[in-house]
Amino acid sequence: MIRAFRSGLARGTSAVLLLAPLGLCACLGPKPRDPALPAEAYLDAGRLGEAAREIELAVRAHPDDPELRQTAARINAQAGYLDRAVGHLEEALEKAPRDPETSILLGEIEQRREKPGEAYVAFRRASKLAPEDPRAIGGLALTAEALGFDKEARDAYATWAEIDAAGAAEHRGAAPE
Repeated sequence: MIRAFRSGLARGTSAVLLLAPLGLCACLGPKPRDPALPAEAYLDAGRLGEAAREIELAVRAHPDDPELRQTAARINAQAGYLDRAVGHLEEALEKAPRDPETSILLGEIEQRREKPGEAYVAFRRASKLAPEDPRAIGGLALTAEALGFDKEARDAYATWAEIDAAGAAEHRGAAPE
């Protein structure tokens, strides 16, 4: 280390060299805190109302975070605030339209709200974004069937069965003998 000081390193670099191994370098900084942690703690304790309140506060502080919006949707849905959950997912779709998880969650919540048309649209989008995800394809199969789209439902059920079979075969191949 002494040679580093004398070798002509830029002023201030020596402090970084000394403090970095200790984890004290300001440039590295502490790991950012997950804004959803207080809400998740309430959720784990079964305090759904408080969890919903805390996640709303977190979203107000970080409105452009699509993952936080997904978490807010999950918590609000679990607390029974389905309309609020849909609102968070619609915001998340605006921020990250290519994330299939948002569309899958939206489809699941729309099913709970007994809105098969909206669920169908969400699962259809999800199945295009993640054609190997059994939740997307299964949701599409169920909602297409509920809406009377028989051919699309049959095709989606067939794809769902193929995905499940491939997953089962992969699982069997990974299992120790």
